[in-house]
Amino acid sequence: MKGLTSYNMKIVAEVLAGSSYNFQLLDLVGSQPVIVDCGANIGSFSLACKTLKPDCKIVAVEPDRDSFDALKTNLTRFDSITLVQAALTNRNGTVNLNSGENDGVANSIFAGKMVSKYSSEVESKATAEFLGEVKRQNQVIDVLKMDTEGGEWFLLDVPTTLLAGIGVIYMEYHSANFLPRLIEKLDATHVVYEAKIRFPHRGEIAWVRRDLVPAEQRAYEIEPFAD
Repeated sequence: MKGLTSYNMKIVAEVLAGSSYNFQLLDLVGSQPVIVDCGANIGSFSLACKTLKPDCKIVAVEPDRDSFDALKTNLTRFDSITLVQAALTNRNGTVNLNSGENDGVANSIFAGKMVSKYSSEVESKATAEFLGEVKRQNQVIDVLKMDTEGGEWFLLDVPTTLLAGIGVIYMEYHSANFLPRLIEKLDATHVVYEAKIRFPHRGEIAWVRRDLVPAEQRAYEIEPFAD
């Protein structure tokens, strides 16, 4: 794999092994899902999806130039992949991308403990508009993966009707303040299927659309008696 460094090697290994994202959930969305990989880095999530679902379509988004070059190399042998070099934010135009202190894995448009003083200007796309266009082009978005070092905040701008149609949403979140707001936004249509809370402000969560939860699993739900 091109682009591996000593810092991100463990992270890439965790993704490919399925310990960051439960790839068994891909079985809930059929054999030809449309997958949007936001924060694709060097392509480990997309690579795993293409290996498990060879007929899937992928839109992989990565703003960093070096990571994007590695992404192109690592995914070049696969069909039905669209690569987009941009940061997903709240507007179209350009934005400063702050470099990760140790590696491009931690690049962020926000300031924080993991970023350095160095930044570069990259293209910016409005998250809601971008996802809306992907859906218009493909009729559906079956899987959304969001690992954008804080950029998940912009999902709050995405219309609830668009999010409601997505079968599986994988996310790494970076704010304890953000999480309750997204849970409230998704509550009517999705359930939290799996979660790994690493710190109060960070973890990985997988949402599954309620109608896709297997019936045998729904049977274990316990409800209080109605008054």
